[in-house]
Amino acid sequence: MKIMVCGKGGTGKSSLTVLVARALSKDHKVYVIDSDESNTLLPNILDAEPPKAIVEYLGGKGTIFEKGEVNITKALAKAGEGIRLDELPSEYSSSSPEGIRLLTIGKVREFGEGCACPFNFLLRTLLKNLNLINGEVVLVDTDAGIEHLGRGVEEGCDAVLAVADPTAESLELAKILEEHVVKMGKSFWLVVNKVTPDIGDIINRKAKEMGLEVLGTLRFDEKMFKSCLEGVRLEAEEGYKDVETILKRASLM
Repeated sequence: MKIMVCGKGGTGKSSLTVLVARALSKDHKVYVIDSDESNTLLPNILDAEPPKAIVEYLGGKGTIFEKGEVNITKALAKAGEGIRLDELPSEYSSSSPEGIRLLTIGKVREFGEGCACPFNFLLRTLLKNLNLINGEVVLVDTDAGIEHLGRGVEEGCDAVLAVADPTAESLELAKILEEHVVKMGKSFWLVVNKVTPDIGDIINRKAKEMGLEVLGTLRFDEKMFKSCLEGVRLEAEEGYKDVETILKRASLM
């Protein structure tokens, strides 16, 4: 299954991706694809070394549109078999202590190097042509906002896990995502992060007014907050328990 984790900046997409990956890794082979061209801390909180970017394997950002989808697929796949992530050269993935494999699409790091459009195109091509075997799960930690929606990246996924924080803005963005994802026939799940006891009811009421169904909430977890602040391996107590509950509701555990 291929799941994109989406939402407004700062909602906790990377943290949720890591917790979901850890929970699913008990029974599945899990790959995490870092497609956020700005944030570099996912390897830290996953506790894995930063791998070489897949865009480098294909000759760099400037070559992506020149190659096109067909040639990218040929470069990454065995003939007629689709793309297998475990067949990429070893330097283009790394592993967490739980055995979760981390891959990175690419990063914007130089002044004037241009937009992230090639990364979205590469991710879309990769997801559309991935050949997964039984027991494999791919989680995509996306960039902030919904630019990936405009680039059609969701076409290659099976489901979207939208993350909102306790703000009207993030719920509005989740509603836009839901409308488009459901039209495509994909599964859509909404999770609200950083929830404190005094605002849980407000969030559920606001979401209901907007026609949104909240699959579950993650309580504010002090351990998560501190490890994210320090940029080290993600630690969580309440948050991890909440993720397990959410995954069971989505029939993923």
